[in-house]
Amino acid sequence: MGERRSIIIISASIAVVVAMLLVWALAPSARNNASSIPLTEISDTATIQTYLQLSHLSIATSENFARHRIYVISGYLKNVSDKPVRMAELKMAFTDFDGKSIFDYSQKVLDRHQKPLLPSAELRFEVRQENLPRGWNYRVPITEISKIGY
Repeated sequence: MGERRSIIIISASIAVVVAMLLVWALAPSARNNASSIPLTEISDTATIQTYLQLSHLSIATSENFARHRIYVISGYLKNVSDKPVRMAELKMAFTDFDGKSIFDYSQKVLDRHQKPLLPSAELRFEVRQENLPRGWNYRVPITEISKIGY
């Protein structure tokens, strides 16, 4: 009698856990719904400036475990519009000692799957780079916001 009761309790516990996993896996989440809303993208530089401001650009040097140099470019993005910004992409131009661009790089610093940048809010970003060209002048790259989405 006691053995049968243990089997029933274990079976019921397993059924409850399986049901909870199914509900969790199949239930639509708010994050998936937000990312399924179409994104309006803007790539015009003049229009982008009415939405986001880029400030406090800096560069720092670090090393990874293999003792390779890593350059960390950081700064702030501020939403100066009245709409939440859901995506932002930066374009960086690394220059040589004559000021000519020798390496261009683009990276999203705010992705549509992240929490949007609300009006008047700031976001601190970091972009890591290794293996930059030898002719680079070791200064903060020329950085601009190349694309946004709301």
